[in-house]
Amino acid sequence: MAMQYRDPMLDQLVNDHFRAAVAQTGFELRRLDDEQPAGLIDDRLRVEIQSARFLIADLTHGNRGAYWEAGYAEGLGRPVIYTCQHSKFAETSHFDTNHHLTVLWDEGAIDVAMEKLKATIPEATRE
Repeated sequence: MAMQYRDPMLDQLVNDHFRAAVAQTGFELRRLDDEQPAGLIDDRLRVEIQSARFLIADLTHGNRGAYWEAGYAEGLGRPVIYTCQHSKFAETSHFDTNHHLTVLWDEGAIDVAMEKLKATIPEATRE
């Protein structure tokens, strides 16, 4: 998952909700900071995206790294599923991506967003 790191609220949402939702579709949600093996993080990033079936990119913070990872994945032909906190979507999403399907989430209604995410993953990964 491409996202802003070190945001306690977002980290908790990923660990408590996103991981479970992705697992329910038969996939495993992985972040680069899940493990800390030796080597260059840039190389690991590329290898992880190259071997991924799809990428989830959270745009809540307008994180440039998340946008780069999404662009790299799209360039490789990997589906990208965008997510964003609903209240920040208008201010942080870039015009090149804000017309793409984006699963908008709110802390108070995270279950609704996770149902949308679970419905989107099979559609995005259909061969």
